[in-house]
Amino acid sequence: MYVRVFVHGNHWISICWCGKGIVTYVSKTEENPYRRFYRCELGLHRKKEAHLFKWVDEAMFDELHRIDAQQAITEEEIEDLKKCLKKADERVDVGCICIIQWLFERVCN
Repeated sequence: MYVRVFVHGNHWISICWCGKGIVTYVSKTEENPYRRFYRCELGLHRKKEAHLFKWVDEAMFDELHRIDAQQAITEEEIEDLKKCLKKADERVDVGCICIIQWLFERVCN
């Protein structure tokens, strides 16, 4: 089964530029023992070519940053909506008062 990897540029990809799928592997090097990484199936065998490679922990960190940024945008949008609703509510209150005054004047005259 192929995975989707978040890469810089704020987009997800599930295949490498070469068309091969992205698979999760475990490093067996001394520098990064047992560290998980994403790699293009073909790139695992052709290390001199620039196929997709990304450490799993770095991909997760990137995703958390993306979610944090999206949450900040959503919070701003919610605040804007609250302000719009408050203004609309104030206009409704003023409109209701005007209608009540108009009706009162019509009934009293």
